[in-house]
Amino acid sequence: MMDNIKKVFHAKCEADKKGKKCISVVTTPEIWEKVKPVYDLLFTKAYEIETVLVEDPGGTYETSSERELHVQDASPELPITDSHVSDFLRQLPSKGTVSPMVSAIVPGIFYHGFSTRSGGLSLFSSLSSLNLNFNPNRRDPRVVVQENRYRLAAACGFGVEKLYIAKAEHGSRVWVVGKDPPDAYDAIVTNSPGVTIAALGADCIPMLFADPVNQVVGAAHSGWRGTLAGVAAETLRAMAENFGTVPCDVLVVLGPSIGPCCFEVGEDVAEKFAAVQPACVVREEGKVKPTIDLRKVSRLLLEQTGVKPENIDDGTLGTEATVTLCTACEPEQRFFSYRRDGAQFGTQVGFIGIKGAE
Repeated sequence: MMDNIKKVFHAKCEADKKGKKCISVVTTPEIWEKVKPVYDLLFTKAYEIETVLVEDPGGTYETSSERELHVQDASPELPITDSHVSDFLRQLPSKGTVSPMVSAIVPGIFYHGFSTRSGGLSLFSSLSSLNLNFNPNRRDPRVVVQENRYRLAAACGFGVEKLYIAKAEHGSRVWVVGKDPPDAYDAIVTNSPGVTIAALGADCIPMLFADPVNQVVGAAHSGWRGTLAGVAAETLRAMAENFGTVPCDVLVVLGPSIGPCCFEVGEDVAEKFAAVQPACVVREEGKVKPTIDLRKVSRLLLEQTGVKPENIDDGTLGTEATVTLCTACEPEQRFFSYRRDGAQFGTQVGFIGIKGAE
């Protein structure tokens, strides 16, 4: 059974390494009926699967250079289930080591971090290797993303079964853990120890909030739309209304995100930000389009809600290490970036939780 899964996974690996999205599968109708669930689990809508059904798959076959040829000539003894595929992935080695970055301003009563690209199973170049978000139009299937999340959780010492990741809807709605979640939300808050909340990022800012007085945490996905919609202020409001948080007690960390060096926008978007703070719009000689300093806007809006300037870690505090690096041009390409990588981009997260009793 595992050999069958291994063969299908190998076909995916070969297609990903070569950048091919079309796979020709040569097999018998009987074998295909049994192995099709594995293909459904490991291949997303980003691929085109062509089946060539024959009586005997043991012959020699050719296909076009755009297609990856895979001969499926062995039939599994038992039906293959989702758990079989998950078990197979679990025993595969990671590509690199999970290496989260942490902020110096977050107190020890919390655990937190910002994931990098290293330590997962994803093989396609722009998804490699610790992609943490599933999208059916990208090459990473849900089962691989789930395994990547498991590896992040295992390496960082929290339970993946209590990991909640905000949806990237580019709005300002907030889910309070324990209440019915909205249909769409870009931020999560909780005061429950052992619950890990996270925000996605791949140029957008994964923003973490920590209230050490009331022991409350928040995580927000803040792209340019969410920033203008006030997702940071809404996160603080949810923390205040549900748990008594006072903004001046809150520490906020802006994770890896696109910097003003790379965030080119159209004039319509630039005008929206100029209305908030003209200094956040950068115009450089020789550049056709203006760029936006999303972090500067975020700091301004956070300070307007009552967060102390010295409680915002956005790379300007003068500490030796910063987590607020540019996802698009960081020299070692440690982060995923939509601007740099295009439609098949991976996603990292910022995560935070409250430590339980030892």
